[in-house]
Amino acid sequence: MSLFLVVFLLAVGWVLVVSARALLIGRRSGRGPVVTWQLFQIIGSVAAVGSGTGIAVAGGWVALLIAVAVGVLLMTPSVVAATSETGSAD
Repeated sequence: MSLFLVVFLLAVGWVLVVSARALLIGRRSGRGPVVTWQLFQIIGSVAAVGSGTGIAVAGGWVALLIAVAVGVLLMTPSVVAATSETGSAD
């Protein structure tokens, strides 16, 4: 079980790194996995905030704010234009 978890988390990390690199070079393919990850982060953050135990609540709020900010920024018109074929060639 531990080996599976390690391999799975390494694979998730690899997907996020590849997605971030795709976003940096202007590819649309990076947006989907990053938005999906942010949704998972929001779910985890809400659970942490709801736990009501000290530092978990503070960390949950910070993670929630970051996840929402990244999700919103990924959907701004300038990012969508930069990562789509119809965007400018700058």
